[in-house]
Amino acid sequence: RNGADAMNAIKQLASKQGVLQSASRSLTRSFHSTKPAFGGGHAPDYVHAPKMYTIKKMRNRKLKFGALIGGGAVLGFGIPFWAVNFTNKKLG
Repeated sequence: RNGADAMNAIKQLASKQGVLQSASRSLTRSFHSTKPAFGGGHAPDYVHAPKMYTIKKMRNRKLKFGALIGGGAVLGFGIPFWAVNFTNKKLG
């Protein structure tokens, strides 16, 4: 029975291969792309905001960046410790 099943599987695979090969012969491959979208009217492709990169003039810069970096560090170190503690509590 195993030999018959194997032959059946080989026949099915061969028939699928033939179908795929005949389908691929009928299809042609070509590159298709659309035109990139630019700004409307007479605007340039990329517009900078007037104060986009004035980080040195930002108010409370040290406080804001310190809070962001500190919060990221607390989450980055805290989540794994919390996960281990949670798993150990679940295990007993």
